[in-house]
Amino acid sequence: MNRLKLISALCLLGATSAQAAPSSSGPIGPNIGYGDASNANTIYDPLANPANNALNAADTEGYRVGLGINAQTRIEIENLEGASDYYDTKIDPLLNDITNAPQLETNLEAFIATYDKGNISTISGVTVPLVIKTDSMAGGLSLDYTRQVGAAGVIIKGTGNVTPAADGTNLTINRGSAALGVTYKQLDEFALGYGFKALTSGNSALTIGVTARYLTLLSNQNNVDLKQFIDDNVSGSTNFSDYVDGMDTGSTDSNLTADIGINWMADNYMIGLTGMNLTEPTFKVNNMTSTQNKYDYFSYLVPAEYKMKAQYRVSAQVYSENREWTLAGSYDLAESNDLNNNDTQWWSVGASYATNSAWYIPDVRFGLRGNLIGTEKTYTNVGLTLGFLNLDVATTTMDFSGVEDKQKDAGIMASLGVEFDF
Repeated sequence: MNRLKLISALCLLGATSAQAAPSSSGPIGPNIGYGDASNANTIYDPLANPANNALNAADTEGYRVGLGINAQTRIEIENLEGASDYYDTKIDPLLNDITNAPQLETNLEAFIATYDKGNISTISGVTVPLVIKTDSMAGGLSLDYTRQVGAAGVIIKGTGNVTPAADGTNLTINRGSAALGVTYKQLDEFALGYGFKALTSGNSALTIGVTARYLTLLSNQNNVDLKQFIDDNVSGSTNFSDYVDGMDTGSTDSNLTADIGINWMADNYMIGLTGMNLTEPTFKVNNMTSTQNKYDYFSYLVPAEYKMKAQYRVSAQVYSENREWTLAGSYDLAESNDLNNNDTQWWSVGASYATNSAWYIPDVRFGLRGNLIGTEKTYTNVGLTLGFLNLDVATTTMDFSGVEDKQKDAGIMASLGVEFDF
């Protein structure tokens, strides 16, 4: 069995079963293409900064009512190149051969050393945004619902020392040499935001926005000892799915947090500052690691809590005179984390053309985004809006066959959604 591909498929299946991460975890919808500074032409704009709820020059009629729905996924593979082939050719054939115990020991220890911390991570979800802006409210309201799922598999090095022993006609190994850590999180979020103009000076204005978010999180982790994996699979009688059965069930935890944003808007530019997850909410993690003594070595590595770290971002946009052409950029001021607890500190730059003149004239966007820490991946992103349909894709590579066949390091984001203005 090609187990690394199975893990990848499992993560993707688990993530897409819920089908977009909140903007503190990653960009939503067209913000993949626009960058984290976003663009006033889309109703997904307030997800990047609550101050974007305020009326702006793009709201040419003095009001705006918009509704949308968006589904997206992000997949990242790191430090697993060649792992599947190595297991299939140098480990699996030796599990039933007690005469080759020394070679199995050598190969397993090399595998553990080479692929320590190798991982597959996916975050996927659905977001439904509603935006209402009117002069009577002196600003705008946004109401959003998001469900997202994060799933990840990571190779954990323990002692790194493998001691095979005969168990009848098969081989078994000692506990604690390595493990496969599997995590699953399901987050439901309701968010209510408001933005308004706090100060005006000629054609310029200072806008302020606040978003309150109610979060409910299911968080499970299972660290499967390599000994358990080999004991169960030496005869091929156990599927990997058996180790993750029930990971999408269990007790949940709820919390509140808030985002705040400010913008200085002028005729041809805007500068913004956003703070997200300001209360740094924490949630309990359910430990699903085996309680059997021979398999529980890695149980202590399961954290008791998961914390959403605060995130702070500066952004800027420069517009053409008709505001249809935009250059934008953003930079996270501090380290944060995503739903799978991977380290993040994003930057983005982009260029876009967006107009509301006619539905058949497409909005187009392209740019780059990168993570300064963690995976340190850089994405090339493109996006298109035609009428009410949004499509955005970002990727770190075009060698997709290498990702499939050799598990080369890669990342991809994809988003499909709609938005309607009334």
